[in-house]
Amino acid sequence: MQFVNSYFTIAMYLAVIAGVIIAAPRWRKSVASKRRIKRMMVCCGIDEAIASNADHFLKLDMNAVRSRCRNCPVTELCDSWLNGEAVASNNFCPNVWHFTKAANSSQC
Repeated sequence: MQFVNSYFTIAMYLAVIAGVIIAAPRWRKSVASKRRIKRMMVCCGIDEAIASNADHFLKLDMNAVRSRCRNCPVTELCDSWLNGEAVASNNFCPNVWHFTKAANSSQC
């Protein structure tokens, strides 16, 4: 019986390690996209306090916004643009139209 318990313990440790290995890169990507989204919202004219609580204040599907940002193929260009190092327009962003529309509406 003790032999089975040791295998169970080892299996549990391996499952936890595998979970951490899988979750860590996704967590980092999520944190980076959250930062990008907030900065892009502010650049599009949305108040910083509203951008910080966009789920509550804006009539945007923030799950779709987050998904578009996480799956965006040009995150390096986005970071460069937000840092003032690249191109004149932010039309590369898949969310810019939604943010600009929200900024121009009475939501902000």
